[in-house]
Amino acid sequence: MSDHGAVVVGLDNERQGQSELDWAAREATARNLPLHIVRGYELVQAALPWQNSTDRMIVADLRRAARRRLDRAVSYVRERWPDLEVIPVATEGQPSETLIKASQDAAVTVLGSRRLGAVGAAVLGSVSSVVAARGFGPIVITGRPSALPDEPASVVVGVDGSKNTDDILGFAFDYASRHGRDIDAVFCWHPDALAQAQWRGDPPAPERADRWLAEATAGFQEKYPDVRLHRGVVRGHPVDALVAAAAGQDLLVVGSHSRHPHVAALLGSVSQGVLHHATCPVAVVHPMFSGTHS
Repeated sequence: MSDHGAVVVGLDNERQGQSELDWAAREATARNLPLHIVRGYELVQAALPWQNSTDRMIVADLRRAARRRLDRAVSYVRERWPDLEVIPVATEGQPSETLIKASQDAAVTVLGSRRLGAVGAAVLGSVSSVVAARGFGPIVITGRPSALPDEPASVVVGVDGSKNTDDILGFAFDYASRHGRDIDAVFCWHPDALAQAQWRGDPPAPERADRWLAEATAGFQEKYPDVRLHRGVVRGHPVDALVAAAAGQDLLVVGSHSRHPHVAALLGSVSQGVLHHATCPVAVVHPMFSGTHS
């Protein structure tokens, strides 16, 4: 992976985007990196061979509107973080594709959420859902309030033994270390039918799962001795369990197992499920990030 020279935040069409700007600015400050504020806009008429003067006026208006939106966002950030380097980027193209491309070289890519339901987001193809599914590195979706810096909140990380477990844990520990947070590492498991029978009591969490979770996190505990770790093996569906564990916390970190173009429409995926239901910001970590302090 490249050097990740900036934190990237995407601006949407509908509102000021203060939650994503605030989150991205704090993260850029913590990482001592510049903040790139990206506004992608589509020039549909520009591709037509019969473009006339009216079409050219529409194109010019779109460019000016993008610039005005960027100017407002830059002013907002610079007023609150005067020492942060802020770079506005207006790009012609589909917003989701623009941000997916920008995420390739970003330390973190941050987007807001319109808080659509799962079906609505799949039908409408929201930018956040598409970028979270197909982006690179860690993609953070805000729109839900983070805990304040002085509040005793944790970073909840869902681990499942997939091949990018180290990437997920690496980002979670690195973030927790930078922001002075504890980590709650959660492994979710489904008991068999007999274990759920009414005449049987709740079985203890499988010892093998607990041992595996301890082994998976051991190296990161050594690397980040300042981060307090809490481990838990939880019975239940991963989406339900992770959403419950992350209620009122600072950040929920999960992995993404695919960058397939249509994965945003797969409502059963854990990452998409928590994006629609979590009550705190969610980081979806793709398997190309390696968390290290700069």
